[in-house]
Amino acid sequence: MRCSNCGGTLQEFRALTDDEQKFVREHKPRHTRLGSYFRCAREGCLRYQRLGDQKDGGSFPKPKD
Repeated sequence: MRCSNCGGTLQEFRALTDDEQKFVREHKPRHTRLGSYFRCAREGCLRYQRLGDQKDGGSFPKPKD
């Protein structure tokens, strides 16, 4: 899929982990079908988006050091 955070280039996406699903559920309450959300698998990218809709997504917060 195309990733907005990676300059709109095609990237591999992976399924969300349990913690990531919890975050998305809190920030996308209207879209609770979490099986349709995926995360960009490129190292360092924090983007998640819905399959087939590049505009429906967001970014996870940066990890705390």
